[in-house]
Amino acid sequence: MNWEIFGYIGTVLILLSFLIENVFKLRLVNSIGAIFWMVYGLGIMAMPTIVVNLCVLVIHTFWFIKHRKKLFVDKK
Repeated sequence: MNWEIFGYIGTVLILLSFLIENVFKLRLVNSIGAIFWMVYGLGIMAMPTIVVNLCVLVIHTFWFIKHRKKLFVDKK
């Protein structure tokens, strides 16, 4: 399998996320990019790549949990 495609998709998503002004969308796109990078890391057995992107995903997940009420409240 060509694992590099996962790395390239992850790279594009992470770079794209830094162009987004909405923090929720930025973190969401960045999280998806981190998942692609983790898949890439698993495919090539690169533990540093797996670990750093797992940490990024955990940080984003805690942020989503901390701000869930603000994010999903009906704004009238």
